[in-house]
Amino acid sequence: MARGPIRVHPRRSTPVTPSRLLTPLAFAAVLPLALSGCGSPDYHYVKNSEQKTYFKVPSEWHRIDQRTLDGILSADDPDSAAARARPRLVWSVAYDAHDVPHPTHLYGVASDQPFVWAVVRPLSKKEQDAVSLDMLRDTFLPVTENGRAELAQRGGQLTGFELTRDQVLTPGGGLRGVRTTFNYRLPTSPDLQTFDVTAYVSDAGRLYVMVLRCSARCFTQRAAELDAIARSFTVRND
Repeated sequence: MARGPIRVHPRRSTPVTPSRLLTPLAFAAVLPLALSGCGSPDYHYVKNSEQKTYFKVPSEWHRIDQRTLDGILSADDPDSAAARARPRLVWSVAYDAHDVPHPTHLYGVASDQPFVWAVVRPLSKKEQDAVSLDMLRDTFLPVTENGRAELAQRGGQLTGFELTRDQVLTPGGGLRGVRTTFNYRLPTSPDLQTFDVTAYVSDAGRLYVMVLRCSARCFTQRAAELDAIARSFTVRND
């Protein structure tokens, strides 16, 4: 594919940034649901009923403060009209298993504890025309050969790339997507980091993404738990 990935530049300086397909970021209230019964539930069940998007996270993980998440990932002035309009357009939420949760555990500072971020947003007409499975593969960080070549040409500092999963998803209902799992060594961390990204696009032109990140060691040790979270990411487009 001729087009490479599209990048985002957060207000906070960092060499690793999500794709522009994931902006503008907006943050709306999430509705965690607990299973009824005795004792604490094993999971928080998170949903956006309007966008029919659901997933689960372990109950001991910490919800990232929405304002902090917005400030780290958004390039807009928080007092701007664009920032005020975001909550009507885009839904985003993040959870961190670290004792000191922080949104930089998504793309910057390394952590041996898992982090999950989910976002849903509409695509512009231009973006809809450009979206392909390869574009979805490169939604968060470059995975395709073209995407990695473009990053290298721009002087990107990601090294140690390893692709361990590349799965095409066909859930039906006007949705198509991919799930990729890959490793990178980041300038912010000496340890190899693993990212598990699930990305869907709907015929109606809406993007749905879940990103799991942890050290490669963490992903190996907690493989079953993290796979269950990734598999729980459900989009209904009926």
